[in-house]
Amino acid sequence: MSLTRVGWRPAVWLVYIVIVFEILFMISPFALYYYSAYAPFLNLIGSSPATAWLDRFFLPHFSHTSSQTLEALSRWNEGIFLAGLILFAIGFAQVYGSKLLRRGQVVSGGLYRWIRHPQYLTVGVMGIGVLLHWPRFLVLVGYVTMLFLYYFLARHEERSCLARYGESYRSYLARTGMFFPRSWFGWVPGWLPERGWQRGLGLAAVYALLLSGALLAGSWLQNYSLQHISSFATADLVVLSPAQLAPGRLEQATKLALADGNVAEALRAEGYGQGEKFLAYVVPIAWRLPDLPMETQQEGGHYTPRQFNPDALKVLFTRVLMYDGNTQGLEIVKHAVKRESIVLVKLDLAKRTVLGREKPPTTVRWGDVPTPYF
Repeated sequence: MSLTRVGWRPAVWLVYIVIVFEILFMISPFALYYYSAYAPFLNLIGSSPATAWLDRFFLPHFSHTSSQTLEALSRWNEGIFLAGLILFAIGFAQVYGSKLLRRGQVVSGGLYRWIRHPQYLTVGVMGIGVLLHWPRFLVLVGYVTMLFLYYFLARHEERSCLARYGESYRSYLARTGMFFPRSWFGWVPGWLPERGWQRGLGLAAVYALLLSGALLAGSWLQNYSLQHISSFATADLVVLSPAQLAPGRLEQATKLALADGNVAEALRAEGYGQGEKFLAYVVPIAWRLPDLPMETQQEGGHYTPRQFNPDALKVLFTRVLMYDGNTQGLEIVKHAVKRESIVLVKLDLAKRTVLGREKPPTTVRWGDVPTPYF
């Protein structure tokens, strides 16, 4: 990033506005009131089958899995974000420290010794941390779009610097990479026409290719995640456990709950056994999951200790709304649009006893907004 001021033409204004809002969107999952702030938008995209897939998750958010890779990613997200934030602060201090000192020259030391835009790179690193923490397809689309726009903003800044500093900046261009040392991705623009509608078409094709690749990777990760979550499914009912409980234990807990007359009646009233789709969660009683409409929770985040009594369980039954009523098995999780809580059952599996039933809240603590399913 240079010390020169970017020309405030309308196109540049648009780029900056999009990027600023993109940054706010990317970091907002760490804010306490993310759901309430984005509820209208999330509900809007869920109102159409063409866009409902955007708010779905492609990685686990609150579920433990049998995959060491997925477990590692869930632990690394905050570290990646903080590493990017620290490096961003260093680059920020370099640039704006030089501005305050009125040196009037290109910053070429520190992080800028090897690459010309370390601040854009570090925001990209921060975005990876956010993407791992809040892995909606919507965030994935925003992340790819952000990276794409950052490239063109960086190119614009370089042209401005070249016009201002001349040969000294040309020499700096020759010995540094744009985002990585030695310009690992410097070959990409050479494939595109220099100007005109052909260039615009080429850029659109590159963006579509990158986005398609990212979405395909996200879909693969979603399938991989569901394969490593404790679950069992029938045609119309999927049972998940955020804890790593054996599928046989999940089935045993579900059958015990369904054998209760009051529970069976509540589910029949919602269409169980009549073609409606259902999603149930088997959760240790000691666990707290504010993303599920399970129990009223006024404060506190996730509480999911690895050590728990595997016989003291609670089962949340929800009815799933979706656009394709023919979806069956685990596909229900991937295509669900909304959950409606029906009944919460607490069990002692060792004694094969129903400890109690209660009506769960109709919404999660943040209101009537889409929350992760696994």
